[in-house]
Amino acid sequence: MTPPTRQRLRLKGGTELSFLVAGEPSKPAVVLVHGFPNAARMFETVMSELSDEAYLIAPDLPAYGESDPLPSPSLSGFGEAIAELLDRLDVGPRYLYVHDFGAAATLHMAMQAPDLVRGLIIQNANAHRTGFGPLWENSLEFWAHPTPENTAEVMSVLSLKGMRDQYVMGVPPEVAAQIPAAEWEEDWRVMNLPGRLDTQRVLLSDYGRYAERFDEIAEYLKSYQPPALLL
Repeated sequence: MTPPTRQRLRLKGGTELSFLVAGEPSKPAVVLVHGFPNAARMFETVMSELSDEAYLIAPDLPAYGESDPLPSPSLSGFGEAIAELLDRLDVGPRYLYVHDFGAAATLHMAMQAPDLVRGLIIQNANAHRTGFGPLWENSLEFWAHPTPENTAEVMSVLSLKGMRDQYVMGVPPEVAAQIPAAEWEEDWRVMNLPGRLDTQRVLLSDYGRYAERFDEIAEYLKSYQPPALLL
């Protein structure tokens, strides 16, 4: 069991991507992609635990953690960035962790190279319209008919309170009390670096375009039926 190490790689478009790796490349590859508003650091403990069993790669998505923003950010562009990282690391067949905002990037990558997907590990990821519960009503209206009012409501998540809510909203108080404020404070610090908030505003809009691909994703899952672990 060994802790992950951090590395950096410059993509062909010039963006520097930061990522964590653990384990030996000869082991089965597992790609861990974080969601909003986190970074690869959320996987440090599990990467150490699994380092004897797997080769683990966890990128900081562009404009998250220690990675630079993309010149033209999009969730599919994130998928292309991860795919380039894996190609440069000579990673072949892989298991993909599908989670939160990262699901859009990871599933895009999976559909681009389905024969390289050994399986999916799915946790808190949406790829179906039934995943849009009451909390998504403002977002659905924003994507369909943006107004100053619903735009402001959706963008309100881009605040220190919004960062905190990602960790503690709906969590039992005794559990929330164990989550250090340093987690969301670090997310908010990163989001205030140059170009980061602009990226987040684009992504909040772009997620609507991801939702438009749900039928395409369903067809991929039906056609290829990758083995899946749902958490």
